[in-house]
Amino acid sequence: GARNHTHSVSEANVGSCGGELDYSSDVVSRAIEDVRTPSSQTRWVVLGYEGNSGKLKVVETGDGDLEEMVEELNPGKVLYAYWRAVNTAAPKFLYVSWVGEGAPATIKAKANSHSPLIARQVVKHIHVTINARHEDDLDEQAVLKKIQTASGANYDAASVK
Repeated sequence: GARNHTHSVSEANVGSCGGELDYSSDVVSRAIEDVRTPSSQTRWVVLGYEGNSGKLKVVETGDGDLEEMVEELNPGKVLYAYWRAVNTAAPKFLYVSWVGEGAPATIKAKANSHSPLIARQVVKHIHVTINARHEDDLDEQAVLKKIQTASGANYDAASVK
């Protein structure tokens, strides 16, 4: 019967409430690459989960400012956003770990372990990281100030192996 169709969880990513982080999607890596490329139209990407799994997917991409990206951050979800904040030959990047106030507790817990992994393994080039719960945490002027004071890519000590 239908019970034998277990191929969708063949990676054995079961257990930790909804699966371990899976960032294997080409679409995700392409979108990140676009944000990272100064000549690309894409300035930001918002990543989320596929259903209740730990598999990352691209929720939305855009070519505008922070405000445009923030509009995509749903208060009922956990999302990860990446923005090319300074659009120059030496771009600067913002990583946002968005844990919406209305997101289910299990998903919030997942974000705690996944967010640093996404920062290190998926987006990598980050000047400023913001853990946001609310749109007010992402005021464009305040964020740009932070980014201007951040010199060079900031790799937290934990990621220096």
